[in-house]
Amino acid sequence: MFSIEKFEGGKLVTKLMADRITWDSLAQKWSIENYTIRNINGMTEELKKGVRLDTTLSIHPSEFNRRMNFIEAMDFSELNNYIKEEKQRGSEVIPFYEVEKYRRTSYPFATFILTLIGVAISSKKVRGGIGLQLGAGILLSFTYIMFMQVSTTFATNGNVPAVVAVWIPNLVYAFIAIYLLRKAPK
Repeated sequence: MFSIEKFEGGKLVTKLMADRITWDSLAQKWSIENYTIRNINGMTEELKKGVRLDTTLSIHPSEFNRRMNFIEAMDFSELNNYIKEEKQRGSEVIPFYEVEKYRRTSYPFATFILTLIGVAISSKKVRGGIGLQLGAGILLSFTYIMFMQVSTTFATNGNVPAVVAVWIPNLVYAFIAIYLLRKAPK
């Protein structure tokens, strides 16, 4: 089943529905079979049915095979342009691309924050060794990475904006790092 809709001014103007769509590689066109076109003009509606329709759509079959590896290989400006193109097409996976975009700026800060937490925890000297500090540092690092993964899941599957989901773990753990640094012995 295939369906494509055209909107003007926020109102549905045309809807094409078909049983099947195939790519004709020789003609470089899409072939639509067993189709119905609904043209809506206010309160009136015109219905056209047909067996076969050759048409050009602004999408190529190779675009269905793009994977996240492809997105990760783009530079920042290419990624921004790609996100704009996908928004124009009405793609549903834009949050994945936006998460990738914001990760590129937030992950370097994550390294810095984890380093600050490690310095704060390791500066405390206790009798009996460093086992407890090492365990606390690993636990904090694990929860930080887990929080980053959970928040990006909310961005891709929920209604949380990508920039918020990617940066919230940095902000929360930056406050934890500052608190630990203030409590650390001088």
